[in-house]
Amino acid sequence: MGLFKDAPPTPHPEFSQLRIMTAGSPSWWKQNRHKVLAVAGLLTGFWLAGHHDDPTPKTCAPPASTSTH
Repeated sequence: MGLFKDAPPTPHPEFSQLRIMTAGSPSWWKQNRHKVLAVAGLLTGFWLAGHHDDPTPKTCAPPASTSTH
């Protein structure tokens, strides 16, 4: 398909010794961050839920009825 069919491709002399870097294994943080954040979120939720007052709002007592007939 190319213009020069008689010359086979040869590796470039400067770039033939390059090494392809493969991805290493992910760090501990990348492997477990979803677990750490889930535990931190649960602990924060429990802490906030434990600091609420009574779940039912306190109502004022009805005024005492006095009859002034």
